[in-house]
Formats: sequence, C-alpha cells, structure tokens
Amino acid sequence: MRQQDVIKSQLAQEVVDLIEPVIPYLVIGSKKAAGEARKKAGPEVWAVKKKLWEILCSVDRPELKEAAGDMVIAPSDPEVKQALVQEFLKSFEKNPDLEMEISSFIETEAVKKLATEERLGRASFQNSNDKARVLKEFNELLEKLTAKNSCVNKISDGSGVNTNSTISADSTWNSEPSECGTEKEEILEKTLDFACQIQYGDLRSRALSLVVPYLEGPKKREYIKKVLYSTSNIHDDAERARVFAPLASLLEGPGKEKLVEEIFEFSPHIQYDDAKFEILSLIVPHLDNTTNEALLEKALEMIAGIQSEFLRIQAFSFLVPCLHGQRKEEIIEETIHLASNLKDKDMRPQALLFLIPHLDEARKKEILEKAREIAYGIKSESRRIRALSSLVPYLEEPEKEEAREKIPDGRGLKTKL
Repeated sequence: MRQQDVIKSQLAQEVVDLIEPVIPYLVIGSKKAAGEARKKAGPEVWAVKKKLWEILCSVDRPELKEAAGDMVIAPSDPEVKQALVQEFLKSFEKNPDLEMEISSFIETEAVKKLATEERLGRASFQNSNDKARVLKEFNELLEKLTAKNSCVNKISDGSGVNTNSTISADSTWNSEPSECGTEKEEILEKTLDFACQIQYGDLRSRALSLVVPYLEGPKKREYIKKVLYSTSNIHDDAERARVFAPLASLLEGPGKEKLVEEIFEFSPHIQYDDAKFEILSLIVPHLDNTTNEALLEKALEMIAGIQSEFLRIQAFSFLVPCLHGQRKEEIIEETIHLASNLKDKDMRPQALLFLIPHLDEARKKEILEKAREIAYGIKSESRRIRALSSLVPYLEEPEKEEAREKIPDGRGLKTKL
C-alpha cells in the first residue's frame, strides 16, 4: 500500500473513532437528540463532533449515512464499523478537498486534545474490563483447585473412601496417586500457569499469593521456581513482597537445601537486582546453621550477579553471619573495599555501616572512623545530615556530640539526637 493510501486509511479510522460515541444522535439529527448528546458528551465535545459530521455530510453520499445508520443498529459489530471506515475512505478518494478539510480540522489543538483524552479513556475502560475478565477466570480456577485440595485432604486424613493416595508431611505424593490427587495436580498447574501469565502486576501478585499455599507434590520445586521468575518480573516491590511472604514457609522441611540450591542456580534468569536481593533476603534465614560450603558459594555467586553495588554490599552483609573462618574474613574485606569505593561517594558511609555488626571491636572502630571522615566531607547538606544521622547510634559519646554538632536542623540550630 502506498504511503498516501495509508494516510487516507488512518484519517478515515480516526474520524470514525471520534464520532462513534455520538453516532446515534448524529444520525437522528433532531433537536431532542442534540440535547441528549450535549448532556452525555458535554457541550464542547458535542459541538466539535457535530461540526465534523456536518463537514463529512457536505458531500452528497447517501452510502455514508446508510453505513452510519448501520452502526446505530449494530454498534458492537466490528465489520459494521469497518464498513463505515471504508465509506469515509471512498469519500476522501472521490473528493480530495474534503480529505484536506477534514485533515485540517482534526489537526486543530482542540480536536487533538479531545482525541487523546478519548483514546486514554477507551484504554482505561478496556483495561478495567479486561482485569474483571482475568479476575473472573482466575477465581473460577482457584475454586476448582480449592475443591480438589479438599478432596485430597479428606483422602489423606482417612475421611474419604479412596485410600490409595496420601500427601506426606514433606508434601510429596505417594507412588499411586488417586484420581482426586491427579486432578488436583492438573488444576494446580493450570491455575499456576494462568496466574504467571497475567499481564497486570497487581493482579498477578494477588493471584500468585493465593496459589502459593497449594504448591506441593513432586513438581514443588519446579512450581516455586516458576513463581519466583514470574514474581521477579513484577516492577512494584510491594506487589512482589505480597508473593514472597507466603513463599518463605515453603523453604522449610526436608529437601530444603536442595530447593535453595536450585533457586541459586536459577538466579541468573532473574532480571532485576532488587528482585534478586529480595529472593536472597527470603533464603538467608534458612542458611543460619548450614555446613554446606558449596551452597554458601552458590549464594555468593548469586550476590556477585547483582549489578547495583549498594545492593550487593547489603546482600553480602546479610550472608556474612552464615560464613565461617577464612572465607568469612575474605568476604568482609571484599565488601569493605566495595563500600569504600562506591561510585556514589556520598553513599559510602551508609554502605560501610552494613558491615559494622560483623566486625571485632578494633576493626569496627577503624571503619566507623573512616565512615565519619567521609560523611564530614559530603558537600550536599541533606546527604551529609543523612549520613551523619545514620552513624550516630554506632559512635561513642564524645564522637556522638561531634557528629551532632554537624547536623543542623532547618532553622540553623543543632539537632538533638
């Protein structure tokens, strides 16, 4: 299609989009219809669309009015709407002056603003409708999953008739699953897949948080990784937290270390640094008493994959209590070096503080002195105040007073911390 034809088609489509909401009133054309249109669309909007219709009808083309009449009878039929677009296109081809007049009219600021507002309104309405549809479909799946789960639980506790299958304490299935158990696994996978594919972050987080308690069976680890990946692609951290919170309980029990190891191996597939950091924060409490050095090395590899230096420092500080001996000392020194050389110099004092709880007294004093010197040299007053304020709880009394003297409040007085 030639560029000129594309422009004509776009213009015809834009015209139909503009007049579509008021086509019934335009076709009727009575004073009463105009009055109703003013109330519904607003006086200014109606005036613009009525003027556009008058320009369009200035050429004698009964087919155009007939196609508009069909839109009144079948407003939701896309083929009827497309037929009207084609009639406008024919009008433009037969009458280039009409095309120029309509194009100029649509390019006025008032009409462009109106068109933009209506496009945004339609998108919002469509999103709202689509969200309602998604929520309805998910709730139907969740109801089926809940029903199947109840069936399996009855079998498990002996209250059901079929005793061929039970779910053991570590959430694994026995070798001969019942029909109810098999159906539950099928509906679980279907519900989880549906939740993972929801495009709206807020709905996806709500859906996943409701599915998480049902993640069990031989594919439990696979399910958890799927949830982690889908959740990590949600931009809002509060929405991610809604899913991560119930996931914590699934990291308990037999097979915990194997699951954690698989999550660490899976971490390169996690795109966002803050999501990696949140997942690590979720896992670290389960590593407190581990003697599995290979597992801890995998945790360190995951941290090394965090691009943000500030988050990486914080992540290292979380893991330090789980490390032992020489490796622990190496990571502490590596983290101190990283914090001391942050590109954002004003953030160095706060980064160094992450390590303070893990240092002996002599090293702690040395790092605090270093952080204090850096903080005093920060040029931005607001950032200097923030850095010094974060240091105060760790300082000895004389040093606290010195730091307080350098923290003015908004009136030029000294803040009493």
